[in-house]
Amino acid sequence: MTDNTSTSLLTYDRPGLEQLMVSLGKKPFQGRQLYAWIYQKGITDFSLMTDLSKQLREQLTDSFTIPVPKIVEIASGETEDAAKKFLFELQDGSRVEAVSIPDEDRNTICLSSQVGCAFGCTFCATAKLGLTRNMTSAEIIGTYLAIKQSLSTPITNVVYMGMGEPLANLREVMTSWGRLIDPDGIGLSRRKVTISTVGLPDKIRKLSREPYPPKLVFSIASPDDSIRRRLLPVAGKFSLEENHEALLEYSKHTRNRITVALLVAEGLNDTVKDARKLHGWIRSLPVKINLLRYNETDGRFRRVNEATMEKVAAELVRLGRTVILRRSRGRNISAACGQLAAKQIHLNQ
Repeated sequence: MTDNTSTSLLTYDRPGLEQLMVSLGKKPFQGRQLYAWIYQKGITDFSLMTDLSKQLREQLTDSFTIPVPKIVEIASGETEDAAKKFLFELQDGSRVEAVSIPDEDRNTICLSSQVGCAFGCTFCATAKLGLTRNMTSAEIIGTYLAIKQSLSTPITNVVYMGMGEPLANLREVMTSWGRLIDPDGIGLSRRKVTISTVGLPDKIRKLSREPYPPKLVFSIASPDDSIRRRLLPVAGKFSLEENHEALLEYSKHTRNRITVALLVAEGLNDTVKDARKLHGWIRSLPVKINLLRYNETDGRFRRVNEATMEKVAAELVRLGRTVILRRSRGRNISAACGQLAAKQIHLNQ
């Protein structure tokens, strides 16, 4: 059982660990060694950090922890390349999710940023849980490390598209993002780590002014403002035009191409007319469009058939847009955000 008086080392960046070692009467390079063990090698057991002295390892064990969240459940499809859904328990008993999605030569990890969510999106299972709290950067990174330890294949991409709205927890998300892209640590390419949002214009502008702004996914839900307001009762208060202006500012500041994600559901946004309306909203924004198949929860929406998905994609391509249409990887494992956590809560009631 973890000693609650111990200090988590996941709250320290590399310079912080160097300073910590100095405060313990050690050399700064030992902080760099510790940082490499945690982030490059994914080792969270001090006894396995063999280039640290035995005395230092014992000192660290007595006073510090590297608290990787407990994996409560892993749900997986039947094939070798199937997606895996992880349910984690944090130190306070809160539960969050993450998903591993292998696809040919890459393996994408979808991380959560909040325990639950306050935005109430009608197509999202997490919305039914409500918001408990923000995750800390240490908890976000801890879920990454736990997944890394459990997988036999390397992680190549990360997207903050799990439970919660990342831009509503921007400081902690950006701190964890820094750990992911640090070349002396986890070392993922900046191009491989993406943050998703349902559309908070002020936070999009703030993100664009970060020293190294990450890539951005804008989940549009619908290219029709009236429909979008019904689907997104909180984020829908910001109009599509307000978001367009913020995204245009983001693209000018960062020179990053934006991904516009459209979660397609039957009878909601699955027509050629919807595709044309999306094209009209985009205008000169530098984007690629990611068409996603709705994973059914117990809500009112239904999964669209493949012929309809392909018709929407074909119309967007005809209009000159770059479209990504990947095969579904998680329908049979409750891969929609919040489904596994919601199921666990129901079972425990």
